[in-house]
Amino acid sequence: VKTNHFRRFVIVCGNHISSAQLIQFSISVHRIQIIKKMGRSSRFAFFVTEAGRQWMFYGSTTLAVGLFAGHYMPHTVGISYFKEFVQAYKHGQERELSEKIQKRFERAVQLVDLSAFEKKFVKPFAVFGFDVFNAGSMKSRFGALVGVPTNYEYDSVADIEKQDVIIRGNKIDWNSEGGKLLEDCLVVSEDEQVFGMAREILTLNSHKRLIQSMIPTVSWVFTYSVASLVNQRCNFYVRPFSLRCMLYAICGFLGYGIYSFSTDMSEIYFDTSVDKELAKLGPEVVDAGVRFYDKILKKNVAIRKLTGDEYYTAKGNVNYMIRQKAAPLTVRKDFFVTGYKEFVGNAQKS
Repeated sequence: VKTNHFRRFVIVCGNHISSAQLIQFSISVHRIQIIKKMGRSSRFAFFVTEAGRQWMFYGSTTLAVGLFAGHYMPHTVGISYFKEFVQAYKHGQERELSEKIQKRFERAVQLVDLSAFEKKFVKPFAVFGFDVFNAGSMKSRFGALVGVPTNYEYDSVADIEKQDVIIRGNKIDWNSEGGKLLEDCLVVSEDEQVFGMAREILTLNSHKRLIQSMIPTVSWVFTYSVASLVNQRCNFYVRPFSLRCMLYAICGFLGYGIYSFSTDMSEIYFDTSVDKELAKLGPEVVDAGVRFYDKILKKNVAIRKLTGDEYYTAKGNVNYMIRQKAAPLTVRKDFFVTGYKEFVGNAQKS
């Protein structure tokens, strides 16, 4: 479209169309000229056309659905495959939980006072590693799983299968300072085990899984909507591609910040909520909570000493660097120390 052609069009049609329509037509002509120039210099010119923007909308919608499905489906329809991935094996066979662990799990179920209906949606299994684990959701018809670490089978240091304990692919020097500390931490008392399993059951009996699956989708929809709105309001489609890249980068950082903050805060919220529920169950549970978190912290310190890895801090917390993906273990332990004292004080007053 040439400029003189446009002027001739305005002269001929000026008496038949409004000034607003002329302005809109002028903008459209200018946009076409920019797109043609971009088409000769950029392979991304298609995405500023109406068809390209529509294609991006459909792609963004698909990504939003995929983000939710990717976070939620492993804990629902794919929970059996998820279990196989974290299941503890021995000689190629799945480890089975002993009868005593099954009874302790029943104690945990009774402790949190699940109804007969709710009990049908949660089951224990042997998990790889030294920490209790949870998958699924009791709010879903696919049920939930509580992973019980194999060291819960140990009643004393003599029961530890030292030849099978490997950290970061290396054998343990049980005579070292870290080895001796780890040896003591692997033996978890019955009350501590019941506390750990009860904590996971309460977590599974919340809406945590659904909420945390929605966060990435909402964050992406917000990011895409802001970028699209700025593009339309400021007419960024006719601006240089480098300027749009800056816009997308800013929106991307903003969206990631919202995702990170929301995910971390929701995790901390559910962590502290579960601890508060457990603290209400009596001084015995509070005392078990103190010892439970104390052993986790010491276990993490032992791993730090054995591997020299700074994944754990000197106090035993997980070192998340910038983000805080969960409530610090020291804070969770201190809560039960304080909660226990307050509970005893209130009991004496009453």
